[in-house]
Amino acid sequence: MNLNELRPRDGGFTLVELLAAILISSIAMAGIYSIFISQQRAFSAQEQIAEMNQNIRAAMDLMIREIRLAGYKTSGTAFNGIAAAQLGTIRILADLNQDGDTLDDKEDITYSYNADTLQILRNVNAVNSPIAENITSLNFTYKDANNNATAILADIRKVTISITARTAYPDPGTGQYWTITLTSDVTPRNLAL
Repeated sequence: MNLNELRPRDGGFTLVELLAAILISSIAMAGIYSIFISQQRAFSAQEQIAEMNQNIRAAMDLMIREIRLAGYKTSGTAFNGIAAAQLGTIRILADLNQDGDTLDDKEDITYSYNADTLQILRNVNAVNSPIAENITSLNFTYKDANNNATAILADIRKVTISITARTAYPDPGTGQYWTITLTSDVTPRNLAL
């Protein structure tokens, strides 16, 4: 007769079984953790990209809307709708309330780029307000009625806006920032008048 048959079997696990269970559980947990971390990184990157897109589109929409109004005036008023036109700055004038001047609120607007703070600034009534952050470049190109580049303010009939933005934080995997460039042509309706 065998001694193992006479001894009652304990209800517990052997040390080998316990170690095997811990090893299998550790491998499973490591796999789950790895998937969780990669999903969290992907979500964070997509959230930053969506924020970057929203930021750049909101700035572009505001600039297009206001540049389109450049030169709006009554028939007796004489001023140029674009008062300053440089690569990173534009100053637009519009007599929105038709009182014969551009001294009132939101009638004299300047858009400029601040490379130190990575912001697009909107200056109204001598107050600079940032309208977009994490901007790496803002460029304006000015064209005449024949679609040729011009630096003469009175000849400008079209403005091309190009904005490049980046995410607020670099991608943890690559250390690189995600970027996007948005370009739009604006034809101010009142410049030829």
